[in-house]
Amino acid sequence: MAERGYKTRLDLHRLWVPLACFGDGLCIWLAFGAGYWLRSLRPHQLLPWDVYAALGLLTALSYWGIQAGLGGYGESKRLSRFEEWASLLVGLGLTFGLVLAGAFFVRSVSLSRLVVGYAGLLALLSLTLVRVGLRLGMGWLCSRGYGRRQVIWVGSWSVLAEVLERLQRSPQLGFQVVAWAGVGQGSFEEDPPSQNGDPCQDSYPVLNTARPTSGGVESADRTLSGSSRGTLSCLCSQLEPSWSALERLDLVHLIAYLQAHPEVQEVWFGQPELATAPLLLSLQTLSVQVRLVPDILSFLTVNFSLQSLDGIPLLTLRQPPLRYAHNRFLKRAVDILGASLGLILLSPLFLIIALLVACSSPGPILYWQERVSLDGRRFWIAKFRTMRVDAEAAGQPGWTRPGDPRRTKIGAFLRRTNLDELPQLWNVLKGEMSLVGPRPERPYFVEQFSQEIPKYPDRHLVKSGLTGWAQIHGLRGDTSIARRTQYDLYYVQNWSLWLDLHILAITLWQGIRGRLAGY
Repeated sequence: MAERGYKTRLDLHRLWVPLACFGDGLCIWLAFGAGYWLRSLRPHQLLPWDVYAALGLLTALSYWGIQAGLGGYGESKRLSRFEEWASLLVGLGLTFGLVLAGAFFVRSVSLSRLVVGYAGLLALLSLTLVRVGLRLGMGWLCSRGYGRRQVIWVGSWSVLAEVLERLQRSPQLGFQVVAWAGVGQGSFEEDPPSQNGDPCQDSYPVLNTARPTSGGVESADRTLSGSSRGTLSCLCSQLEPSWSALERLDLVHLIAYLQAHPEVQEVWFGQPELATAPLLLSLQTLSVQVRLVPDILSFLTVNFSLQSLDGIPLLTLRQPPLRYAHNRFLKRAVDILGASLGLILLSPLFLIIALLVACSSPGPILYWQERVSLDGRRFWIAKFRTMRVDAEAAGQPGWTRPGDPRRTKIGAFLRRTNLDELPQLWNVLKGEMSLVGPRPERPYFVEQFSQEIPKYPDRHLVKSGLTGWAQIHGLRGDTSIARRTQYDLYYVQNWSLWLDLHILAITLWQGIRGRLAGY
């Protein structure tokens, strides 16, 4: 118990900030030392080392200030690895830009630009390695319970299932849901699910919050469509240990529970209407962190800005960014440049693949299939043929599955490496697709999913893409359409050029590591 208490009391964020600051400053100062040594290997008159040592210290101080302004010293677990590295890159660029500008205006000191250049490159390399090491170390500590913040969940079980699944997938986030608060005796109707039968079919208790209306009492129970229930069934079957470990309590006993368990540091409300003013005031007196977790399916994809009206916070919903002409122009320019370069540089690979497809089985080299893109417009997508010509002789569209016997030998390889998608660069160049966006579906599936999944048609507010936000999170092929739609809608509402470059970089990295394997 003592060890467990020490683990929970350990604040990794407070440990992270000084370690990151110290590591950054040391890396920059040592980078100047290494740069000075490299430049001194060639005959050249250099200022004494003391000058560059002082410059290295001044650069480190400037970098700390810039990084703090960029939010680079926020909690590491809230930043993706790409965002953290990008923050390092931007911070170093601004810092060394200031150094060079200062050297230009201070004519009395003649600094070696090579020393500064060497220092910049070495600082970027060493900072990257140090941050990777810190992230791995913090993740290792979090995954073993050190610094883990205990959380009480208040609200809908359907949202809690998604939250638990994400916390299980990413233990380095450092959160553990230890209790679940409901309202009234009917909040928890059943025991934790068993592995027999459907784990979500009437096996998980549903929060039953009744609220008065003009016509009497209205139930606030969430109803799930068949597709959503199927998705949650899959989630719940993976979460049985987490569910069984949750302590259940009535919402009226929440404050008493927190007073008896000071190790619980946060309360998350899955239904914001339960966060009443008296309850929030009581939580504030206990110094408990309160977070609101809106319903993921209906709220995660919303793009909003936080504004203030004389101290009153306002959440302003906004149009998808790609509904503005200047953003569409910028995205289209990147698409044309990227598709043109891809078609030119990969032309030898296109020729080799075409010959292999022609030799593997009789039939055309390219396979054309009707898909749906921007505003529901249909187009013909191009792929290298990977299946027999009679693959869909029955006339019923279907998904490709692992070990699909319809694939040709070379087709199995092309699908596993995603090389069959390369001809879609032509679709991108023609303007029918984009480099990044939701993957296009066939009209048959679009009609089906539009009826089953809320907001599914909103995917078509942007062009379909070669890769997307859902794909880099492992949602490709025969995976949950409901979850894929969540990620696609997040992309639609939160598009930026930076996000596109992020997705392209991650796609390239996952392709090199073989993590984009299809079937």
